[in-house]
Amino acid sequence: MRIAVIGAGIAGLVAARDLVDAGHEVRVFEKSRGLGGRMAARRAEGDAVLDHGLPVLDVPRDGVLAGFVVDLATDDLVDVTAPGEPVPGRSTEGAPQLAWASGMTRLPKAMAHGLEVVSATRVGAIRADGEMLEVAQDQGNTLGPYDWVVVTAPGAQAADLLDHSPRGAVRAADMRAVAYDMAVMVLAGAAVDVPEWFAHRPRTGPIAYITNEAAKDRPPVDGVASFVVRLGADASEDLMEASDAAVLAEALPALARVLGKPAAKPAWTQVKRWRYSTTRDRLDQEALNPEGARVLVAGDAVAAGPRMEDVAATGRWAARRILGA
Repeated sequence: MRIAVIGAGIAGLVAARDLVDAGHEVRVFEKSRGLGGRMAARRAEGDAVLDHGLPVLDVPRDGVLAGFVVDLATDDLVDVTAPGEPVPGRSTEGAPQLAWASGMTRLPKAMAHGLEVVSATRVGAIRADGEMLEVAQDQGNTLGPYDWVVVTAPGAQAADLLDHSPRGAVRAADMRAVAYDMAVMVLAGAAVDVPEWFAHRPRTGPIAYITNEAAKDRPPVDGVASFVVRLGADASEDLMEASDAAVLAEALPALARVLGKPAAKPAWTQVKRWRYSTTRDRLDQEALNPEGARVLVAGDAVAAGPRMEDVAATGRWAARRILGA
């Protein structure tokens, strides 16, 4: 079978990997130039590495992602599990909290190895073409006929693709109703003493949490330690369209209250915005994908919970639905 997967985040990569391993022809389309979705990393001054999406990976030992980690990405793996303040996103007692010294993109890059990934390509439409499904770009260029399509894009983007797909109108309306919290992130390098904690949640102010990137085996560069600041949902929504200067004016004084005065004037900063960060509500994947549908929805909008493990499970569900057809 020929299968198109739209989105090279974790759900899309799990589905593609499972289908390729079962002997099928799979092509993954990704609108950005990167891989992994929220498993994202950036380099800053002095070659510092910072994770500006998911801060750490919660990996149940019997979960979907555990096998990929063990098989593909054990080098430079760091366990940042620590007693005390919970790591952001932690919801599985006893599950290790993992990161990679080289950045959280390490796992999706390993998962994508050997897959056909077409990056910087935005899919604009999915239409029936006889017994096949035609996938086309925004400009109308045809990307090929497929037996199945797996859509892993965020709610509203997935809805646009479902609109004109077979049996897609009602599902499109459901996906369009899924609400997301936005996230504005500030990446900062400051000449401060490296704290003992990995994650800190201020009790008041605009910051949801701060992560200390040194805890991921990324020591300070030339005396400058690296931190990622995630603003809370309300502050992020207020500042999503604001200038970087406005974001920093809100974030840096709050950061300095935690790290000390030098953090008010960091050595360098970057601002990253996530319009579709975390879902406020979710749909049931099986109910959204009725029997007979050949355009399947996976991803965070239909995940059982907020963890990346939950998102990965939706990709495996889609692959198994196709393999069992």
